[in-house]
Amino acid sequence: MKRKSKILFIHKLPSQEYQLLLGRRISNNESFWWIPGGSVESGETDFEAGLRELEEELFLPSAYTEILNVYKHSDSIPNKIEYETPQASNIIFIVPMLSPDSINLPAIKDEFEELAWHKLDALPENMSREFSYVKTQLKSIVQLI
Repeated sequence: MKRKSKILFIHKLPSQEYQLLLGRRISNNESFWWIPGGSVESGETDFEAGLRELEEELFLPSAYTEILNVYKHSDSIPNKIEYETPQASNIIFIVPMLSPDSINLPAIKDEFEELAWHKLDALPENMSREFSYVKTQLKSIVQLI
């Protein structure tokens, strides 16, 4: 079965609400919001695959790469959600950002039409179908951050 890895940047607002960095894609003439990521290749760890996919899809400002390097160069791994779909085994690494209010959004290289921060409790209606697999787990995990 195919394995996919995604990296989800998240931020806790002073109001105690959470924001997620999502990208809008168009596939089969359907527009939907989802998390950057893609397939794990042979010889890669799940986290390495997520990092490679980010590099292929986005130009990350230094604030994003700095927080990713904390995980990349240490034994600590971000919180994660694992789930199965009929097409793949999936993992989402949840990476907390300290202050995205003062950080530029990444620029898009490929795959996305736009990027935006969305409040967890006010996500767009056109989320990826995969969101149904992680919605409950996501709300539980972000409260640990």
